[in-house]
Amino acid sequence: MANSNLIESAYTYIRNKIRAGELLPGTLLSENELAEALSMSRTPIRAAISRLETEGLLATLKNRGVLVKEVSLKEAMDTVELLFIFQKQAVEQMKDGGEKPDLKRLKELIDRQLEAERHNQYSRYLESAMEFVGCFTRVLNNTAISRIVDISVEKLVLYGTVNYIRTPHEPHYSANRQHPSIYEALLKEDYDAILQTITDAHNRNQQRMLRLARI
Repeated sequence: MANSNLIESAYTYIRNKIRAGELLPGTLLSENELAEALSMSRTPIRAAISRLETEGLLATLKNRGVLVKEVSLKEAMDTVELLFIFQKQAVEQMKDGGEKPDLKRLKELIDRQLEAERHNQYSRYLESAMEFVGCFTRVLNNTAISRIVDISVEKLVLYGTVNYIRTPHEPHYSANRQHPSIYEALLKEDYDAILQTITDAHNRNQQRMLRLARI
């Protein structure tokens, strides 16, 4: 296996553990333990850690190890605000006759979200819901925005997973109501309805994040 493949394997392993809530914020990781668990040298482990640091998921602490970072409430709310701006921009572009999102892919992601809720697989739900946002905003055809969206998605998946673990009795899976509404409006090319849906959802999400932060 090429070194680049080892790096990708280590990156995916650590990221998936974080996404699934198996490595919670505050957890200290060891390069040696990761290398042993993955049966590889520390070189690809370090490269994977560096990549995850760039994405804001890890931080190297001198002589202590690697810390799984907490996504703060402000950081999460700022990220949600940024994605909201990109989604509005995508809708306005569609209204002006621009590119439309891949409807088949959006439907597949909605189906995955709904299935994840039926089986109480919150991590899978979050990944699908965030991928829906990425697919929706991809119509902007802007590489810089796509990179920002990808990093934002990683942060919100982590924040959402931790929030789900900490507030198990609160209602979750809100995108399972929002995204089907967006999809149906896309079929009708009702862009005002889409804008209203994402605006209402954004306002609810901001209020909910503030409320849950006080629990």
